[in-house]
Amino acid sequence: MQFPKLCRQKTKYSDLAFVRLNGQKHYLGVYGTPESEENYYRITAEWLVAKRTPSTSKTEVTVNHLVTVFLDHAKTYYVKNGRTTETYNHFVRISEKLTKLYGSLPVDKFSPATLDTLRQLLIDGRQSTNKIDKPEPLSRKYVNQCIERLRLIFKWGVAKDLVKPETHYALCQLAGLKKGRSKAKELPRIKPVADDVVDKTLPFLPSVVVAMVKLQRLTGMRPGEVRSMRFCDIITDDTEWLYIPYEHKTEHHEDCPRLIVLGERSQSILTPYLMDCQDTPEKWLFSPKESVTERKTKLREKRKTKVQPSQVDRRKPNPKRPIKDQYSKESYRRCIARAAQKAGVPHWFPNQLRHTALTAIRAMEGIEAAQVMANHKNIAVTEIYAEKDIAKARELARKYG
Repeated sequence: MQFPKLCRQKTKYSDLAFVRLNGQKHYLGVYGTPESEENYYRITAEWLVAKRTPSTSKTEVTVNHLVTVFLDHAKTYYVKNGRTTETYNHFVRISEKLTKLYGSLPVDKFSPATLDTLRQLLIDGRQSTNKIDKPEPLSRKYVNQCIERLRLIFKWGVAKDLVKPETHYALCQLAGLKKGRSKAKELPRIKPVADDVVDKTLPFLPSVVVAMVKLQRLTGMRPGEVRSMRFCDIITDDTEWLYIPYEHKTEHHEDCPRLIVLGERSQSILTPYLMDCQDTPEKWLFSPKESVTERKTKLREKRKTKVQPSQVDRRKPNPKRPIKDQYSKESYRRCIARAAQKAGVPHWFPNQLRHTALTAIRAMEGIEAAQVMANHKNIAVTEIYAEKDIAKARELARKYG
């Protein structure tokens, strides 16, 4: 597509500026004046938006069309470091449910009652793959998140002149599900994992994952932050090292930088991995390939018979599931889950280690210290992660209760 040019038309008294759009002249004022240039940029910008967003004057916009245009936008908006985020994937999943039921419905006929019907279907759960078991229930928090993101699609449509403002306003009147007031499943609150449970799990984990778990427990890092550690992101000039994550949860907020200070114990854990990555500073410190190599080495050491020459290297040239260079959220979680099962301890998640670290800091140094360590802007968020010190409450009860 050729960009429209700012043209000049000579007249008897003064030259006029104009731009030709869709074969029609749009006069902008006296040529060469700031007013004409301002009008040129405004009109061409509106024309470009109209080109990219199909006209809706002739036919009503359907839910199918709104979702299609929004997902095109979301694919470029919800991106971090060149990869689409999980938020985009969630929009895709909930949009499929929306279009399956109401795809042909005009957007301005999508009412709060319609949204409530869709929400009730989410509450009832999704059908299992074998169609024999009962539908799997969905949690209240997940259902509320789905409805909020559906409203966000319609809000975006208002800004693009695809949805009437009153339609979005009406959808906002549907209140979220309250605890105990619906049939939606209530998930237990994430709590810290006990130190003895973690200690019993460690012997069944690869050494790489052991280092990741210990670092999380010491620093209160998020699972994604410990998975993304690289040599080039760690500043070792001072006594306390400084880790600036390559990517983290709140990086899209400009006023919320993430800095993690590493003390002596954290440094002792990291040193062997940093030495291995001196020549490749952009390599991930903790790699599943090292875990696989370690596991195979242990199996070879336990082998009682000699390895046949043809079995020395059994690697497949093109495996269906190649080993990745970095732990994913799922692989890190699965590794801990399997180790916990072998250790005979309750199942726990990597994110609970963050709760454990912040709770310990709160008990020793107070809620403000836990807020600083967690890098939370709002202390109310820290309250969610750092559990109150029950031992202190018992002591006070003995004195004053």
